[in-house]
Amino acid sequence: MKSNLKFLLLAPLFMAILCEDDDYICGLEQPEAYIVNVENNAETYAVNEMIFINSQISSNLVNSCTPETEPELIVDNTVFIDGVFVLKLNNSLSGLNAELSQGFEVTYNLGEAFNGDFCSNAIRCLPELSNDNLTYNYRLGISINIPGDYCIVNVYNNTFNTEQENNAQIFEVYNTLGDVIKFSNCGDVYTRNGTEDFYFFSVQ
Repeated sequence: MKSNLKFLLLAPLFMAILCEDDDYICGLEQPEAYIVNVENNAETYAVNEMIFINSQISSNLVNSCTPETEPELIVDNTVFIDGVFVLKLNNSLSGLNAELSQGFEVTYNLGEAFNGDFCSNAIRCLPELSNDNLTYNYRLGISINIPGDYCIVNVYNNTFNTEQENNAQIFEVYNTLGDVIKFSNCGDVYTRNGTEDFYFFSVQ
């Protein structure tokens, strides 16, 4: 009777362990977030002036599917894709305060464009592996050909370098929706909170 009682008491613990094993799926850890730098940081740019941004992250990730726990080199650069939206700030939109800009050109100096089979108006970049295989890097230039106030925000989990001036004061006159940036992309409304992680500028 005591043996049966012990089993009944311990059964939930055994079941929990079995369930944890069944639910566990091994794989690569998530890459660290990109910190994006603006090389020629300024509050105002001329029409068609190039704005250069760059970033890098570690090319080594832990793969929990292998017995080793040490990070390993990942040669598939699609794992490290990054991207930004270029937004034109606009207060005349219903329920939105920004719209996706169509008036810009992109030059890839390091890395290359990524075009997936999905609807998106973002700039997506596949980074390039460094010669020493330690990091993935990209550098691109964005030139705006329509005057106005703009913001570059993240597509994934990247952020702009918070030690640089991000010209957040430009957003003050457009901050009409509770300290958020709202815009539409492919029929969906996107929200970005606050101003610290993005880059604002004017084109004249």
